[in-house]
Amino acid sequence: MFFHLFAALLFFGISISVPAIPESYLAASVLSGFIALLIFLKNLYQHVNNKFLMEARKAEKENIINLSTFKGKFVSIRNEESPLSDEFTFMIFHDGSIEIPLFCRNHSVIQKAAHSTNELIVYYKDYILVNVEEIEKTPNP
Repeated sequence: MFFHLFAALLFFGISISVPAIPESYLAASVLSGFIALLIFLKNLYQHVNNKFLMEARKAEKENIINLSTFKGKFVSIRNEESPLSDEFTFMIFHDGSIEIPLFCRNHSVIQKAAHSTNELIVYYKDYILVNVEEIEKTPNP
């Protein structure tokens, strides 16, 4: 991955530092640097997605006691194009003061949150939604 970044910097460096380079070589060097930079960015994007998927799997296996929690209500699911893997759904929760964005892979958790009418206890780790539990309202006597 870093080979492409090095190649891009090398091609850009050659095109800037060599004053007597012919124009066709200059254009080829800049184009090669641009292509190498695009390949680096594509590889970096794939690396970040894979790392986020591994973090999600790790969070889903973790004990529920070790997860962060808050009480709040489900607001919406954002259907816009996600910069992350298609496995994730972008969900918004409101804890009474701020909206909290979380990403979730588990479809049963997504459905449970989307169909809830009561307040929820939301379990998450590093912006990855792991589970939700609905808080039952007890009637006042």
